[in-house]
Amino acid sequence: MEKILKNLHWFIIAYAAFELYTLYSEANERLVNIESQQEVRRAELSKNKKIQREITNYYKNIEEEKVKIERVAREIEKMQQLLPSEISDSDNISLLRRMADDVNIKELSIAPEMESDRGFYIARRYRIKAKATFLQFLIMFEKIAENKRILNVGESSFKKSELPQRSKFQVIEGDVVIEAYRYNANFKEDRGIDEIEQQFKDEKHQGAPTKKPRAVKENAE
Repeated sequence: MEKILKNLHWFIIAYAAFELYTLYSEANERLVNIESQQEVRRAELSKNKKIQREITNYYKNIEEEKVKIERVAREIEKMQQLLPSEISDSDNISLLRRMADDVNIKELSIAPEMESDRGFYIARRYRIKAKATFLQFLIMFEKIAENKRILNVGESSFKKSELPQRSKFQVIEGDVVIEAYRYNANFKEDRGIDEIEQQFKDEKHQGAPTKKPRAVKENAE
């Protein structure tokens, strides 16, 4: 008994050391747990900052693109204003007849057709049926191209004339569509910005997490 009492302090020291080690282990485990939570939160914070930067850059780019798109749209609308507001059938038919007379095309008929909506402009078609040599048709087309009024050859088809030939140049029959243009007062160039922004919002909404990440609980003392 006396021997046990003499060594009792060693038992007390050993027990105290064990308790201290136990407390240290628990504290260290809690510290590791807290550090793990901090790493997760740092990763989430870094991800959120990246998303925020992407969103900021996106809207910055959107604003820059808005300016560019608006500038292009205004240029299109400015070009639209270069076209006449009205088309005069009598003026255009008279002009085409004068061109035909200049190259000595005698057998000629010109008939206006329906207008065609092409977006920012309206096209008026004139169907020309004529008999002439290939060279006469070619010179007339050159005159149409050089004229100040905007005219264009839309369609053309040619075939050999079945009538007896009276000259050394082959006479052909031509069926040609000439188009004249005026601007469309009801047209406005679509900028398309609203659709782009809505698409971006929808994609962000679909890619967002549906539930919050579960927090790690700390051990309570």
